[in-house]
Amino acid sequence: MQTVLDEITEKFLSLSVEERKKMIRLSEEQERRIEPEYKKSVSPNIEWLKIHRAEYAGDYVALKDGELIAFGKTIKEADLKAKEKGVKKTLLHYIPAEDEEVWGGW
Repeated sequence: MQTVLDEITEKFLSLSVEERKKMIRLSEEQERRIEPEYKKSVSPNIEWLKIHRAEYAGDYVALKDGELIAFGKTIKEADLKAKEKGVKKTLLHYIPAEDEEVWGGW
């Protein structure tokens, strides 16, 4: 007994190269529309960083669920300010200035 997937595969293989490429592009577009769980948990903070990068260049920021909790010139300052506000677990991130050279260590 042939499954639906087997039927689709058989029809796909009977297509021309151009038709196959079109189907692959369509499949990839559909896949991008389905947001994986791991992206949902990371996405708000990443989006915040994309939008506000220029405003906080040269600062450390403490983010939680896509919201700025605190910021400072040092990571410790940003973390302490966030904890003073009662938020213990934040994403602490340094936003380099556009002309700043960042070195990651060994």
